[in-house]
Amino acid sequence: MFLFQHLTPERVLIDPVVTGRDQLFRLFGERFEDLGLVPSGAVVEQSLKEREAILSTGIGEGWGIPHAQIPGAGRLLMAVSVHPRGLTYPAVDQVPIQLVFCLIGDSKTAADHLAGLARLARLARQAEALERLVKAPSSEAFIGVLKAIEEG
Repeated sequence: MFLFQHLTPERVLIDPVVTGRDQLFRLFGERFEDLGLVPSGAVVEQSLKEREAILSTGIGEGWGIPHAQIPGAGRLLMAVSVHPRGLTYPAVDQVPIQLVFCLIGDSKTAADHLAGLARLARLARQAEALERLVKAPSSEAFIGVLKAIEEG
């Protein structure tokens, strides 16, 4: 499984105007709904907030990986937001988040959901990955950089 295969330019948000994690979750939900991938963006937003209440998905070193399972999603859905100046988002190391990968799945895609999380954990351990991805000037460029990292 490659992460770049689950993204389209419409699902890569470069420096969106949000002030914090909750606004970002609302934006992800709206984007998934606008693209016809889920029936309700509000359900996505609420599910991400509920998951976050258990433990922050700010894994440190500038990375956030919010994820949730939503009945009926049908397949692994992914979106990304890039925040070059940092985003207020509780993280284990208190470092502002620069890169947020949002994964949505359901019980039918649990294996893909876990594979996506594992792939992201490996990506986050690559020191140069964050810097290269955050510097991408466009959604298309972001996907290209991610593909190069994953295939390289």
